[in-house]
Order: sequence, then C-alpha cells, then structure tokens
Amino acid sequence: MGPEMERVLILATGAFVFLCVGVALVILATAPERKEGEPPPPIVAQPAPEPAPAPEPQQQPSGDAAARNALNGLVGDAPDYGRFFLRLREAFPGEYEATVKAIEAKLDAAGRVESVDYYVSDAIRLLRKGHGATVAKAGPDQIERVFDAQLAAMRAVAQEDPRMCVGFLYGATTQDFEKMAATHRPLVAEMALARLEATANGEAVKAKRAAPTENEVKLFEKALTERGLTNDELDVFLGGDVAKATTDQSRMCAAGQSYLEALRALPRDVRMKIYSLLLEQMARS
Repeated sequence: MGPEMERVLILATGAFVFLCVGVALVILATAPERKEGEPPPPIVAQPAPEPAPAPEPQQQPSGDAAARNALNGLVGDAPDYGRFFLRLREAFPGEYEATVKAIEAKLDAAGRVESVDYYVSDAIRLLRKGHGATVAKAGPDQIERVFDAQLAAMRAVAQEDPRMCVGFLYGATTQDFEKMAATHRPLVAEMALARLEATANGEAVKAKRAAPTENEVKLFEKALTERGLTNDELDVFLGGDVAKATTDQSRMCAAGQSYLEALRALPRDVRMKIYSLLLEQMARS
C-alpha cells in the first residue's frame, strides 16, 4: 500500500473527520445530565402549569399523550425542525417513538422538557447508533447534501467566531452547539435533515463504492495544496497528526473550510469515494 493510500485511510479516523460528518449534532444528546435546579437554556419550551384542583377529578392526558403534545409544542416554537420530525416519523418510526419516550421520561422525572435542539440531537444520535453505516450507501445527491450542509454551517460559524469554528473541527462543546443551534436554527435543521434523508436513502439503495485509488488521493492532496494548505496542515487533515495543528484559530478554521471546499471541487466520482470512506469510518468509531 502506498503512502497516499495510508493517509486517506488514516484520514477517516483523525480528529478532524468530526467536521465532515456533523458530530456536533450529537453533542447535546451525549452531554451530562443538567443538574436539578439549574435553569434550562432560554430556548427551552416550558410545560404548561398544572391545572387548579377541580371539584370533580378531570381526566388528564396520559404520559404518552402529554409527551406528544410537548413535542408538538416544541416544533411549533421552532418550525425549522418541523420537516425533520415529520420525516423521522415516516422513515424511522422507532427512533421517533424513542424521542417521544425520552420526552415522557423527562416530564415524569422533572416536570419539564429539554430544548427542541436537544431532541433533534438525540434523534440523530439514535440514527447513528442504529443505522450509521447506511449513510455511506446513499446516492450521490443525498451524500453531497450532508457535506454541503456541514460546509454551510461552518462558513456561518467562521464569520462570527473562529474559536467556535475550531471547536467544531475537534468536536464542539455542548455550550458551543447550543449557541449555534439557537442562533442558526435553519442551518442546524438542514444538517439534521440532510443526515436523516441520506440515512433513509442508504437503507433503500445500498450503493457500493470502491475505495479511492492512490492517484485519486494524490489529486485530493494536490487540491489542498493549491488552496494553500501547508505540509503540516496536510499532515493534520490527511494524516490525523493533531500535534501539528496550528494554534492560530482563524488559520485552522480557514484550513477546515478549504478541506471541505477542495473535496467538493473534486470530480464527482472521486469525491463520492472519499465522502463514503469518511462516513463509513465514522460509523465505526
């Protein structure tokens, strides 16, 4: 195996592959439980107050019905996520019902719900857990949508906060993701929906793709060099050598964008092989 082939195989398990597959989407769902008494973020929809006691007992919604009402309320307050939950219910009813159960459990335990961004994040986590490998088997349009959504989100974050942009390269913190989700909800919704649609399409078409050849890896490396990446940056992004990453946050953020842009500019058959390899490896991590 040539050195270029070794680099592309390492690429998929390097720290910076997190950027390419949107691991930021699962940050909220895997964060530690918020301490009781700690107020939720401002974007959390609070449950309605308990009704005043009535002379005659009145039938209250069951736990399941209350959870569904709460989810409808969350989506009503954040309509950008409406299409995501509709498609989740259509394509993956098991994951949709798991989301309802998570809301029901939270209402029973704490009398409140998390933010709608949290439940989108948790649904993506469940999709990755149960169907992670199928994303790489989706059609070209669906896979490209995943990476295009990631690039659009990164560009938006880069304009406002290079530190957060670099955080997404390494794997964003919970606070970073919450901040982005609250202020860039259409972009986050597109990231989530793109992932969901690619997963559903991969389940249906089960496309098979060969690994990139050494010449194709060289072509990618050449494209990165032409976009100004240094040898150290190539080692970071193609070799996973994080120790060589620069501490200049603006520079690293720009290099991350160049990485995705260079991939996007490759001939379609080449970039699809690399996209699929990245998604396959991430599913195994």
